[in-house]
Amino acid sequence: MRRWLMVPALTVAVLFPAARAHAQNSNDRNSDDRDGHRDRFAFAVGVGLVEPTGEVENYFMASLRIRAGGRGDEDSGRRADNEEGITGYIEPEVGYWNSNGGDRAKGSDTLLGINLIGVVPFGAVDSFFGVGAGVHFVDTSLLENDPLAKGSDAKFGANSQFGLDLYITDHLSAFGAGRFDLVQGSEDKVQSKVYLGLRARF
Repeated sequence: MRRWLMVPALTVAVLFPAARAHAQNSNDRNSDDRDGHRDRFAFAVGVGLVEPTGEVENYFMASLRIRAGGRGDEDSGRRADNEEGITGYIEPEVGYWNSNGGDRAKGSDTLLGINLIGVVPFGAVDSFFGVGAGVHFVDTSLLENDPLAKGSDAKFGANSQFGLDLYITDHLSAFGAGRFDLVQGSEDKVQSKVYLGLRARF
């Protein structure tokens, strides 16, 4: 588990100083030129790794962030007191991974979920964190880690996540994320995930 935590820790250590330098060199830039953290929608696709019970499998995901209106929302005619504060998003997502066997049973896990995400801008980098819940449509062979088990089941799951977005253009960023999913009734109990991807804002 510790090796998974090293990836986001090293990412923060490398990118955070660069973000501070960029912010200091961009004081004369109009803040409305890059309001990526204020865009209404953001669509992301990513690929990475998931670790259930010691085995590492490929993980695929897609999500759509929808900026939450409310207090300080500029679209409502009111401006936030602190424009560099946290912006909130609601994020429907889909995730998928598949096991082809090896030391564990064959099968797949498809996630349909929704997350609450907070985004904090740091110049050319946004950091984000969040929690979420969803339904895992998972094969019984994976739930029980039994190659002879048949069928599939729907299980409730919850997650916590964190990551960074590095802006490539005003409306496109590359991101990295780490997360932990708790899955009801699964022998795995915790699925650790690390993934990279692209996010487009509009």
